[in-house]
Amino acid sequence: MISTHKFITNIDRYIIPCIAKGKPSKDTLEAYLKHIRLFLNWCHRDNRHPLNMTEMQISMYYQELVDRGYKPLTIHIKMAAVKAFYRAALQQGLMFNNPCDHIQTQGGNPPTLRYYLDVDQLQVVCNTYMDEPEPFIRHRNTLILYLFSVEGLRPIDIFRLNMQDIDWEHLTISIGTSRLEREEIYPCAETMDILKDYIKSIPDNITDMLENQLAPLIISNSRNNYGGRLSRNGMRLIINTALDKAGLKVSGSSANLLRNSCGTNLFKATNDIKLVQKTLRQQNVSSALKFAADNKTLSQRTTSVIAPKRNK
Repeated sequence: MISTHKFITNIDRYIIPCIAKGKPSKDTLEAYLKHIRLFLNWCHRDNRHPLNMTEMQISMYYQELVDRGYKPLTIHIKMAAVKAFYRAALQQGLMFNNPCDHIQTQGGNPPTLRYYLDVDQLQVVCNTYMDEPEPFIRHRNTLILYLFSVEGLRPIDIFRLNMQDIDWEHLTISIGTSRLEREEIYPCAETMDILKDYIKSIPDNITDMLENQLAPLIISNSRNNYGGRLSRNGMRLIINTALDKAGLKVSGSSANLLRNSCGTNLFKATNDIKLVQKTLRQQNVSSALKFAADNKTLSQRTTSVIAPKRNK
């Protein structure tokens, strides 16, 4: 059995099996370690040994986070890191009981508010697939996360997208608003860069399969639908996996969580509610067009202000 000192000083090694099913991304691991170190500093400040903590003392730490005004979802994330710390200690035989077993956290904002992730949290989520060795899967999954969380698209919008909907000359994407009408959106440079990387990474055999036909943009790599259109359930699985790896999973919310995050962060960054309504396309077409023509910020690809920066 290792010593408590060795465990704490090398927590970055012992914590890995307890995060994201043992396969955390670099950003997820760093986020967990940051919150664990803050907890260890709190223990040191009050002369408490972290491996001798009781449930009551963990409750005190939880209450301090509440008193300091952290959002419920942020507290949920911080406590998830603490719980992982104690799971690792149990695995190493340094403890017999987990003092966090009965600590319940609220995995989201209060019911009166929309669930959302801030820009820093989305940075972690959008980088969760950076350790995926297959470029096609890595870029496709990251593109899906950006289309939801940065561009505010709906599952049906992404599901219906075709390669032919991309205007590379003007760097726009055509979205179907009904059977007969379409609307141009102006993705930011970060999203378009990911889109370019994704297109380049599509395997040659899939490219050959889709040549000279209406080709889906988001392509499946599953055995039963290889080269076909990725289903909405497939997209949901990709989002849920990313949120789970980032320690940010909220029960019953995946695509909506990312879209709500897009709207909330865009309004916080621009204070332009019409731009938010236009980006999320929450009004009918005629209503949206009334302010679209005069809204100069649309041509400036405003969503860039909320786009996470990629680790290529």
